[in-house]
Amino acid sequence: MKLAVIYIPGLGDRRTTGQLKAVQLWRIYGVRPELFVVRWFDSEPWPAKLQRLLKRIDELVVRGFAIGLVASSAGAAAALNAYAARKKVISGVVLIAGKVNRPQAIGSGYSGPNPSFLTAAYDSQAALASLTPADRSRILTRSGMRDMVVPKHDSHIPGAKNRIVPSFGHLATIASQMVLGAPTFIHFIKKQATA
Repeated sequence: MKLAVIYIPGLGDRRTTGQLKAVQLWRIYGVRPELFVVRWFDSEPWPAKLQRLLKRIDELVVRGFAIGLVASSAGAAAALNAYAARKKVISGVVLIAGKVNRPQAIGSGYSGPNPSFLTAAYDSQAALASLTPADRSRILTRSGMRDMVVPKHDSHIPGAKNRIVPSFGHLATIASQMVLGAPTFIHFIKKQATA
């Protein structure tokens, strides 16, 4: 089985050098990793951003890859929308400190400079509602013990495999999971792909 794992970063995707290095390390676990940059900060509308992501997924499927999605923070909104649109070809989804619930609580400091984020976050509520219990069981969420940016109740999804990891702080949770958490969450995706 060929497995491609697409990583979708959050709002800080202007600078992705560090995240790209971490993602490239996932090769050692026998997957084809790549980074998908949403460009939350630019003026491209959310539907066009989602179409770019879906197009990339479709290209990989045509090449014979099973697909896994890993997303952090705001990237969770993109991952959930893509998963709902491509449930039949996406094997598993991992959300690290993902902003999943309560889009109405997103402050203007986050949504203002990133115009498509709020739309994606609201759209992800409909995407979540469309997921069956079996679909939700193929989602793994990981949240830090304490996160002032995206608290646990904003990250957890009923019916998903929700896990608390031993980290404090939003960026620390994302960074540690991208490196130290990768072996186990890639194992989770592989398991879903062969189920």
